[in-house]
Amino acid sequence: MRPNRVALIVAAFLGLLATVVLHRYLTQQQQALERERQHLLANYRNPVSVVVAAKDLPQGTVLVHEHLTTADVPERFVQPYATQDPSPLLGKVTMAPIAEGEQVLLNKIRNPEEIAQGTILSTITPKGKRAVTIGVDSLTGVGGFVRPGDLVDVLWSLRLPVGGNDDTKPVTLTLFQAVPVVAVGAQMERTAERPAAPPAGGRDQESQQLSMTLALDPQETSFLLFARDQGRIQVSLRPQTETADSVKLSPADLATLLEKQLGMRLAAPSAPQAREVEVYKGLKRDVVVLPTKE
Repeated sequence: MRPNRVALIVAAFLGLLATVVLHRYLTQQQQALERERQHLLANYRNPVSVVVAAKDLPQGTVLVHEHLTTADVPERFVQPYATQDPSPLLGKVTMAPIAEGEQVLLNKIRNPEEIAQGTILSTITPKGKRAVTIGVDSLTGVGGFVRPGDLVDVLWSLRLPVGGNDDTKPVTLTLFQAVPVVAVGAQMERTAERPAAPPAGGRDQESQQLSMTLALDPQETSFLLFARDQGRIQVSLRPQTETADSVKLSPADLATLLEKQLGMRLAAPSAPQAREVEVYKGLKRDVVVLPTKE
């Protein structure tokens, strides 16, 4: 019986020790959680009401009451240049996009007269025009040397149907002349430096994709987008010394190229010969002329 009593005492001691260790561990965990809770509560004490965006505001937005609201923000999370009064913000222009719920900072807005020309696309688009962007490569975009402020002509190459059948012929038309370029890629203002020359090599040069933003009136904008989907758009650069007057141009096809450039006329297709068929009715002979196919 004595060994059994020793084993029982040892087991009871180990159980008590495990209970004490577990209790101490749980107490330490509770204390750690309480410290973390107190730390989090400290961050959210003393909330401050600041002005935030009521909805997403793109760059260049002129701020009005509907764009702004207030939100309670923990004091330690209030951003520098945040404001509690929306009055100083009204009528100002955002210099960067502001997301809904984001604090509206005084260093992200400017008076309209302080905005440098060329920093916002809507301020440099001529009145009555619409900014429309097309994609060109290094070949159709004059090698990438077009800059904002240049004037370009827009050409359209496509295949026109001929007659009533499925035949087509290639033709190039000048859609618009002296179109202002308001942006090339993300560049919206003329700089002193020319863009870097595109790399040499046929396929590498052609694969360089560019975006070019033009200023057209609303009707011309729809024509340009239709033409872009039906054929190939290319621009040609006008010299800065040339006026913006339009020049009367003929559509370019094989006939006009031979006539105007080489002084040759494309021979008109000869009329097809009529076919005659002899028809015998008994001893009587008739000749029937069959219509030709054009």
